[in-house]
Amino acid sequence: MTVKELYSMNFNDACEKLSEENDQITTYESLKEFAIKSIKEERLFVAIHILEAIHKFPADYYDYDYCIGTLETPAPLSVVADLVDYCEDAEE
Repeated sequence: MTVKELYSMNFNDACEKLSEENDQITTYESLKEFAIKSIKEERLFVAIHILEAIHKFPADYYDYDYCIGTLETPAPLSVVADLVDYCEDAEE
């Protein structure tokens, strides 16, 4: 998606489209499921880290790299401008 295409969409549609292209854009529900899975796997430190972040910064969408675990905190995405970095031409 280009920046121009991004700004022609509403926030929720843009998040859905970009999340298909980029695993780092995730949802509140997906993060909750990940926390539950982490608890079941006895990775409580990861679950606590995720739950604290989504409790402190409530949003429908987040930027989070699941591979990094506690080295990264889920960052809330709340406006279209938050999504520019995920566009193909963001650096142009």
